[in-house]
Amino acid sequence: MCGIVGKISFNNQAITENELKKMADTIVHRGPDGEGYWINDDKFLGFGHRRLSILDLSDKGKQPMHYQNCSITYNGEIYNYLEIRSELINKGYKFYSDTDTEVVLAAYNEYGQSCLNFFDGMFAFVIWDNKKKILFGARDRFGEKPFFYYKDKTQFSFASEMKALFSIGITKIPSKSMIYNYLVYDVVENPYDKTETFYKYIYQVPPSHSFTLKLNGAFELKKYWDIYHKNKLDTSYKEATEKFHLLFNNSIKRRMRSDVKVGTSFSGGIDSSSVASCIINNFSNNKLNTFTARFKEKEFDEGYFIDCFKSKYDITSHYTWPKEDLIIEELDKVFYHQEEPFGSTSILAQWEVMKLAKEQGVTVLLDGQGADETLAGYYKYFLYFLNEKYRENKSIFKNELEFIEKNLMLKNYLPKTFYVDNNFPKLKSLVSNKIRPYRIKSLASDLNSDFVKSFRKNPSPFKNFVNLGEALYFDTMKYGLGKLLRFADRNSMAFSREVRLPYLSHDLVEFVFSLPADYKMNKGWSKKILRDSMESYIPKEIAWRKDKKGFQPPEERWLENKLIKDLIIESFENLKKEKIIKQSCSDNSWKYIMCNKLISS
Repeated sequence: MCGIVGKISFNNQAITENELKKMADTIVHRGPDGEGYWINDDKFLGFGHRRLSILDLSDKGKQPMHYQNCSITYNGEIYNYLEIRSELINKGYKFYSDTDTEVVLAAYNEYGQSCLNFFDGMFAFVIWDNKKKILFGARDRFGEKPFFYYKDKTQFSFASEMKALFSIGITKIPSKSMIYNYLVYDVVENPYDKTETFYKYIYQVPPSHSFTLKLNGAFELKKYWDIYHKNKLDTSYKEATEKFHLLFNNSIKRRMRSDVKVGTSFSGGIDSSSVASCIINNFSNNKLNTFTARFKEKEFDEGYFIDCFKSKYDITSHYTWPKEDLIIEELDKVFYHQEEPFGSTSILAQWEVMKLAKEQGVTVLLDGQGADETLAGYYKYFLYFLNEKYRENKSIFKNELEFIEKNLMLKNYLPKTFYVDNNFPKLKSLVSNKIRPYRIKSLASDLNSDFVKSFRKNPSPFKNFVNLGEALYFDTMKYGLGKLLRFADRNSMAFSREVRLPYLSHDLVEFVFSLPADYKMNKGWSKKILRDSMESYIPKEIAWRKDKKGFQPPEERWLENKLIKDLIIESFENLKKEKIIKQSCSDNSWKYIMCNKLISS
């Protein structure tokens, strides 16, 4: 886990180490254990690297690294590097370090750009192929690791964080279009263009994409992986549950490979409890360190479920107790690292968890992110599940609706338009298009009318799905998971911590998406296959929890703090001067703070 920077010049302007160092110094938090720089003989290309030592702590792991005709600067972890290394040794390759970095280079040498198909991991890297005279780079399948770039006629510059690009004079201009989408639709990504950021001219390589750059400036993005959710496996539920458990354990074992201390982010929910129990059952030689954000308000605190887990397993629990003071004391720091707006104060709670891990000297944290989007963990997914059942079998649909309303203690769960929407989908589409201008007007009631006119043709990020698979695919690959991965990466790396996500093993995800919807949602239960596969390993109180908390603070109460109210008023006035908003809306208070940070940072 590290931070990477680099630049290639198209106009014979020599790259200097001072320039690379200036970029790398802005992301020293991503790699405090060392730095390295490399400039090619012709001076038109340079790489920089900040190192966080996780595997092979010796100097053999220093980057940029060179192997035959290739040079690399790399951020991430390839969890199955030992298996790939063994295969390459059988092919005659020799290795001089115990790093996964050298394995990436050797795999590229052997398989070319197809090497990406072999990697189970999180990564963002750039390789200079001196033989082919091309720059080849890639980002992992889900976008766990960041990759930003700027390109014009004179240069291509890249970095793990945008602040490194701004440090060398690239203009910092907030994107009004992204601000509009955020204020109107409450989204922090563009699902229709994953290269877009909150800054004009700064782009990101989308997840599961690679790129090539030639010396003439020709730049090509290419998608190398996708999820196929329409074809379903013909397998029994029992067989599927057993295979799920096997794949999940295998993912845990790979993500435990480390030469430094490993712990977990732990909320007491089924996702993090499943991760913790698998670690304990597979690696019982050390007492597991867990890190949790807790709150004095009982309705937000996870203490009961943590105690349930501790009654079954002996763990070393570490707690942080975030308060609203964080918004005043830490918000500037958090935004500096996040670089773009985020949706709620839960990010501040996660920030405190990462700080706590650093204080306790635990460098690697396994986390439960990704389970909700792949295994259907949010309540909203029940609606898409019911859409699917209604079209398949009305009797099954009726039974499932009864289970959902009973299990979730919800009456009249279905929206009033459910039957019309499913029986007359073309009518629904027609009506949606007709009412869209009025819906935008309602959502943008606090915005300046001229500002709205500039972007009112922006497509709505909201989508309607006829089945569960479509909804899960959208949230995993288009919008939803990506923002959570960004929050976790920036928060963890601010404290030089590495977050690993067992639910995002692509083998596991591909398998989950190949299963029928009933294996994920059934009889009013979400994440059914996870609950059944882990029931005997975690307390039943956790395995069959109905509520979902995570590290969610009492945000409404926090925003009532006088100092925070003053911050909201200040943010509103600044946005009004920028002619973005015209009147205040209390529902958007947090978004005003975020947008003000963006335009004033």
